[in-house]
Amino acid sequence: MKIKSLGRQTDLIFSEFSGTIDTRDNYTLIKTPSNPGYHWGNYIIFDHAPKAGDLDKWKALFDKEFDWYSNPHHYVFTWDTEGDDKGDIQEFLDAGFEFDSAVVLTTETIKAPPHINQDIEVRKIESGDEWDSVIHLQTLCADPKYLNEYYEPFKREQISQYRKMTDANRGNWFGAFLGKELVGDLGIFYKGGIARYQNVGTHPKYRRQGICGTLVAEAGRRALQEYGVQYLVMEADPEYHAARIYESVGFKRKEVNYSLSWWKG
Repeated sequence: MKIKSLGRQTDLIFSEFSGTIDTRDNYTLIKTPSNPGYHWGNYIIFDHAPKAGDLDKWKALFDKEFDWYSNPHHYVFTWDTEGDDKGDIQEFLDAGFEFDSAVVLTTETIKAPPHINQDIEVRKIESGDEWDSVIHLQTLCADPKYLNEYYEPFKREQISQYRKMTDANRGNWFGAFLGKELVGDLGIFYKGGIARYQNVGTHPKYRRQGICGTLVAEAGRRALQEYGVQYLVMEADPEYHAARIYESVGFKRKEVNYSLSWWKG
């Protein structure tokens, strides 16, 4: 199975570094054994959208492939198809799954945001204390629906992998600092000519001050200069205001990807 979606292709930048990618006839299996709590590190990409009767088949396949979970911990299914194919998802919704869409945005150039925050300093995360601040801020910015007993171990291991990618010269984590306080952060990592943003976040107390746009633009500008890449890629909720912030600095919508997920707790 060859992955066609640019969003899914750039997801694999991280899977290749931290886990494994196994291709089957009609699906691709993503595993991150070092971080079993990572939903989007342990999931299946199918070559077709869900259809009636797939719920039990897909769950059974997941249970078989991820046999290290003694009890269901989570299920994440996505699909790589041509066009806007949501599939038949009703039986998944009836079983408590959440349906998500994510718009993939790309750009070859960065332009200045309409509102530049002149008070922040954008710089690469380097010290151990700064990396600890990233974990704290990422947890603070997390959607409350994900905050269960598994979240902190997952987040610590995820940030540990991003730090290893930084040490391996695969990209960087960038922070927006107001004095000594980390008020915004994101990662950009690359392979070949493409770089992918990760986990853009702004401290809840400092939102609507131009921090996100300033950080996204400045980090992207540096990535284009330093990494030798031609394209920057990111994903966003198509209905959330962040997508409009990204568009304001030059990103354009390229595709929409869909997924179904269920998690314990």
